[in-house]
Amino acid sequence: MIGKVLNGRYEIKKQVGTGGMADVYMAIDRLLGRTVAVKVLHPQFSRDPVYVERFRQEAQAAANISHQNIVNVHDWGVEGELHYIVMEYVEGKNLKDIILDSAPLMPERAVEIAISICMALEAAHSHRIVHRDIKPQNVIVTKDNQIKVMDFGIARTSGGSSITQTGTIIGTAQYISPEQAQGRSADPRSDLYSLGIVLYEMLTGKVPFDGETPVAIAYKHVREDPLPPSMLNPDISPELEAIVLKALAKNPQNRYQNATEMRADLERSLEGTPVYATPVLPAEEKAQEQTRVYPAVPVSTRGRSRRWPWVVLVAVALIAIAFGIWGVLRGTSAITVPDLTGKTEAEAKKILADAGLLLGTVTRDYSETIPEGKIISQNPKAGSKITKNMKIDIVVSRGAPLISVPDCRGLSLDEAKAKLQSEGLEVGNVTEEFSSSQPAGKISSQNPAPGSDVRKGSKVDLALSKGPEMVSVPRLIGMNKEAATKLLEQKGLTANIEEVVTSEHPEGAVFEQTPKEGESVPKGSTVTIRVAIRPKKVSVPSVIGKTFKQAKEILLNAKLTIGYEGSPTENTTVKSQNPVPGTMVDEGTEVRLEF
Repeated sequence: MIGKVLNGRYEIKKQVGTGGMADVYMAIDRLLGRTVAVKVLHPQFSRDPVYVERFRQEAQAAANISHQNIVNVHDWGVEGELHYIVMEYVEGKNLKDIILDSAPLMPERAVEIAISICMALEAAHSHRIVHRDIKPQNVIVTKDNQIKVMDFGIARTSGGSSITQTGTIIGTAQYISPEQAQGRSADPRSDLYSLGIVLYEMLTGKVPFDGETPVAIAYKHVREDPLPPSMLNPDISPELEAIVLKALAKNPQNRYQNATEMRADLERSLEGTPVYATPVLPAEEKAQEQTRVYPAVPVSTRGRSRRWPWVVLVAVALIAIAFGIWGVLRGTSAITVPDLTGKTEAEAKKILADAGLLLGTVTRDYSETIPEGKIISQNPKAGSKITKNMKIDIVVSRGAPLISVPDCRGLSLDEAKAKLQSEGLEVGNVTEEFSSSQPAGKISSQNPAPGSDVRKGSKVDLALSKGPEMVSVPRLIGMNKEAATKLLEQKGLTANIEEVVTSEHPEGAVFEQTPKEGESVPKGSTVTIRVAIRPKKVSVPSVIGKTFKQAKEILLNAKLTIGYEGSPTENTTVKSQNPVPGTMVDEGTEVRLEF
């Protein structure tokens, strides 16, 4: 694979990882000149239409998720027998290695990581994607300590400690939920159980359930209670322990019902405020939580009735008889499911009614290929044989996925074009404008604004900076401050007024300005003007008979200055003063004292 170029675009440089279903390579995107990760389906699965279809559908679904805490999927495709997914290339260390090197982590750091994983799960679950394999190996801590969750929606085959049976049990044994261990379908609460295992491991350095085989571990997930993590790490607070144990409830109804709830409790634990998690009830609730064990999980028969295997055989026989009867009935009244893809919801309803079928659940999702309002997929699939009045669920397109417009300000035009194209957007109208915030030749503004949500392929108008607009400073000398201020505002300039006490210039007139008349400055600049004002008149207070200390305080409070000869002490008595008390003088006038 090294050196191969997929789709004439992705040049494979080196292998960076491998898994039970695919190999991962570092590659260069020749079109955008960036480093990407390319996941290539193993050859033995590329010839299996079931795996290929799952790989394609789930890659397309994962590509619709865009979030800062998720390793985003950029592209996917087929070349010959090679099926591949192109993803964001992230440099960092996986959480498993960090746990092996540093566990137990500080509770605060473990909670911060768990909050970031919750945010990633919120984004995935909002797109109806269940991860099914949350584990430390699928969490990357980047060089700048950002948390990235990878492998969203990608099924895993058996191998190592991963277990899979006909696509129903998916996940890694130490981290799967009880319902996954029993072969039942996973939902968002299953991911939260797995996150609880990850949080437990970060806090203690150990997983709550382990064993020699995946089946033995799966049995413990279903039947055994975890050891409270505070028994392994006394630094864990009761509130944090309650959060972990709530996430690890056997019954999904007793867990957090969504990632937002769990994130909120984790944030409360960081803030030191009460959490909503409460301990799981012991005996009675455990009895309610006991759920069936998948037949592949062996249970010791020591001490049990020898009749148990016969009960299972009878149950299997009854199920087989029921399926046989259903098959006969189905054969007599089978209806072929019509193809609804590409139709509108109204058209589908009519087609189903004509066929003797009903419209079931209608969900909506983004699609880059199916127009808005048209059906993307259906369940059961077209061509399936079903009975009359059964419901057909459909997924209706919401159009192309929304993209957050990147911030192009401060970039050159070429840089802005490349950035927009990498996000699936196009450059619209390019204009020029004066800008005091961006140098000439850089993008100064854009429409839509950064952060706006638009459809893929939308155009973004850009404005190139011509630099700041220059203005010639007008002559202000001789004007009063009101006229000077108004003239500066008309020129797009701002006045900074300094009032100076002086008798050399007409009162209220501008006698000095900076910058000077005729200088060229950027629009919006500040011009300082100095305006002449006359001193205020004050009455000279009497300080005769006061001590020198008292006289100084009185005269300074009256905004007058002091003059004297000799070296009086603070207690020296004032015998006379000039000007005499009651004289009206300018502020700042000197009063001579004699002792």
